[in-house]
Amino acid sequence: MLMPSAGLHIADWILRLYELVLLIRVVLSWLRLPPYHPVMRRVEPAIHAVTEPLLAPIRRWLAPYQRNWSFDFSVLILYFAIEIVRRLLPRLMLG
Repeated sequence: MLMPSAGLHIADWILRLYELVLLIRVVLSWLRLPPYHPVMRRVEPAIHAVTEPLLAPIRRWLAPYQRNWSFDFSVLILYFAIEIVRRLLPRLMLG
């Protein structure tokens, strides 16, 4: 069994890694690389597969409010939610 502090470090590392994947997704969307580019053929589908399960429900929730906006706020909301979890996790795990 992992000690609480070891489990906390692992959970924090996983959440930070997920934030990095979200950042990569945003940067790739800004770059507008052609679909035949190796990054778009190999990296983007993997990043999409990892992030979309959490982003899709947020987008559905935001859909009525984002009709005329060109910016996708779902990534920002997910990022802030992960930050909140990262900050609350030590209190929840260590009491």
